[in-house]
Amino acid sequence: MVRKFGLPVLAPRPPLPTVDAMRKRLGGRASTEAGAGDAVTFTTPGGVRHVGVVLFVRGDELDVWVDENVVRRTRRSSAAAVDASLPRDLVAIANDARVFAALAEGQRIRYLDEGRVDEGTLVEKCRFGALVERADGTMVGLGFRRLWPADAEPSREPS
Repeated sequence: MVRKFGLPVLAPRPPLPTVDAMRKRLGGRASTEAGAGDAVTFTTPGGVRHVGVVLFVRGDELDVWVDENVVRRTRRSSAAAVDASLPRDLVAIANDARVFAALAEGQRIRYLDEGRVDEGTLVEKCRFGALVERADGTMVGLGFRRLWPADAEPSREPS
């Protein structure tokens, strides 16, 4: 009689993302011009009207957060400032965008990663986040909502 044993099969771990892959996922290396955090309204070529928060500005180009994790690109000339009050979730996005816009490469920051707050160095700013060097020397790519200056406490629990 032969006895069969079922051994667990371990799938190979996917390789860790490269710095280039993290940079690409975060929109590429870039620093915004003035205007990040502003509330705007614009209409798409298909006729859909959006209200959102500017995350990135370069020249006439705006990247605008319009919904949970949805960013649309439009022209500054097609957007207008919003006079009405924003929903609470967009107010939080606007605050986070302003804080991120004020950060500089080389600055010590605090960040939220895997449910814990830690401190590191902002190595490279991207459109929608940054590459951060952790204390152990590894690099992580983090979205703009997970970063704030090391000498400041977040105004809310970062998401």
